[in-house]
Amino acid sequence: METQRPPRAYSYVRFSTPEQAKGHSRQRQTDAAQAWAAANNVVLDDELTFEDKGVSGFHGANRETGALGVFVERVRDGTIPPGSWLLVENLDRISRQVARKAVRAIEDIVEAGVTVIDMSDGGREYNAAALDSDPVLFLMMVLRFIRANEESATKGVRVAKAHAARRQKFAGQEKLTKPYTLRLPAWICWNTETSSYELIDERAALLRWMFEMADDGMGAHSIAAHLNDTKEDTWGAGGWKAAYWHRSYIRKLLTNKAAIGVFVPHTVRKVEGQRTKQRIPQEPIAHRFPAAVDRELFERVNARLSTTGARGRNAKAPVRSIFAGVMKCQHCGGTVTRVNKGDFVYLVCAAAHAKAGTCKYESVPYDQAVKAFKHGLAMTLEEAPRGKNTAELDSDIEEATSNLVHAQIREQQLLDLSISDKSRAAKQALKDAEEETDRRAEYVRELKERRDALASTNVKMRLAAVDKALTAEPMDTEEANKALRGAVSKMTMRPQEGRLDILWHHADEPQETLFMTNRFDWDGQQIEGQEQEDVE
Repeated sequence: METQRPPRAYSYVRFSTPEQAKGHSRQRQTDAAQAWAAANNVVLDDELTFEDKGVSGFHGANRETGALGVFVERVRDGTIPPGSWLLVENLDRISRQVARKAVRAIEDIVEAGVTVIDMSDGGREYNAAALDSDPVLFLMMVLRFIRANEESATKGVRVAKAHAARRQKFAGQEKLTKPYTLRLPAWICWNTETSSYELIDERAALLRWMFEMADDGMGAHSIAAHLNDTKEDTWGAGGWKAAYWHRSYIRKLLTNKAAIGVFVPHTVRKVEGQRTKQRIPQEPIAHRFPAAVDRELFERVNARLSTTGARGRNAKAPVRSIFAGVMKCQHCGGTVTRVNKGDFVYLVCAAAHAKAGTCKYESVPYDQAVKAFKHGLAMTLEEAPRGKNTAELDSDIEEATSNLVHAQIREQQLLDLSISDKSRAAKQALKDAEEETDRRAEYVRELKERRDALASTNVKMRLAAVDKALTAEPMDTEEANKALRGAVSKMTMRPQEGRLDILWHHADEPQETLFMTNRFDWDGQQIEGQEQEDVE
């Protein structure tokens, strides 16, 4: 049974825009937490840290799906004990929602026995006892939440009005003097000399070809494969430039109204209680962008696309692969995707599947891959690193385990000998060997207990989540994938070598594990007469 850690301080850092991460917001909040802990002789926990980067407190996303919500869960499950402290730079880091909801957020924390420290107010403490006994403190807290919410609401209205004014001006008939936006469709550019948007001729011609092929019945996948086969350069620059043409990108091009000169501006709205944002289309503007495609051609293609099962309509479909987002190609390092070939389903390098010409086509049956991974799961999790601070213990465990194996072999040899040799010496030697094996087994057990005691609580929870999701009957694919994403940076299958390399989030080097499909027996030998399967 795990010993509960003593009360200590936990830092919560939040900033609402990614730009603030580039400045001093994070460092300022972190420094303040360290200074408070030092001044009050309190241990500041460096294993469990809570950050919401680019998350606004105005809609409560930090509480519903962010790190603040995780903190509350850790308090409820006992990982963070009563008597601990939550350090925040200012109360509005916890919430900028309306006061009623903001107070509820504080209540969830203090009711569990945690004290909130407002470091901007001289380290003022908010806990259940203080709020119950001091009505003025409670009223001050409510007033601060009201002010924070009003500031956010006012800022939101001001920004919305500014955007609306820009859109109204752009929709007018007067000549442009500067661009409304430089985030343009890939076939359009801004001409500073004429102060107008213009077509990039070569790209506009290629876009028209895509529409013509789609009009003739060619699918988005076939169009992308043809562009990859002919080595057509992808559109984009720098970090935005794709390595090869993707089916999903072709579909976006074929459904973008900018192809017929229609610009559809969008506003972005935060979804209540979630990290996600909702893009809301505004009134289309039909005269600012030059048209690259005839309107009738555009409408024919989009009518066809609307009846062919567009992926956009299935964007919220359940995850179909437990490896989605984490499995990488052993050759090019790119994404491995799940490919349905009718009666058979395979894992294939996405670049090879798209005929990008950058990787060779190899496939592994999906069901076999899942079976092979689950077969070795218990050993994989047992041998998985527990965090950087246990590297020395991991080495000691490996050496002690090796010594234990040798002791077990020696014991077995003496047992065999004692069957034929009934001498007292043989019996004593066997007894000594058994005691040595027991001592070494106990030492390995003690080392593993020490490793687990030192391991990061987050690491242990992630590994436990993987075990629970992958061993559930029946297994939920989406839950299994969620657990793997939470614990794993990437996985690389090497079936010819009978190996699966797993790079955990908390490790610097990949863990090499056994991985045997039915092309290989469990001793790692290829089955006679079984050739590597290739679907194309």
